[in-house]
Amino acid sequence: MLIGIEDEEVGMAGHLELVETPDGEFRILMVNGNDVLMGLSKGFATMDEAVEGVAAMREVAGTGLLRTATAERYAVLMLEEPVIDSALAAQTTHGAQAQSKVVNCGG
Repeated sequence: MLIGIEDEEVGMAGHLELVETPDGEFRILMVNGNDVLMGLSKGFATMDEAVEGVAAMREVAGTGLLRTATAERYAVLMLEEPVIDSALAAQTTHGAQAQSKVVNCGG
């Protein structure tokens, strides 16, 4: 169920955004209170899979350990996942969103 809501009404430090990318995948964006992209999920084939990804992200964010990693680890992860589409990057960094929606992602 989608419900329209204005960010100003929520008053949070940040939020997650579920977007369909130009290649037809779905990604979860983690955006801080200043509308700066802080994190980007892997691509999901369907919106339902992306919603399940939100639950996994919340679990990791709430209970996961913080570990240090090497530049080599970063390079390996970046090879496995294509870099964010430039059109999507421009949209999120400039805050150009037509309408914000909240997706019910569970509890």
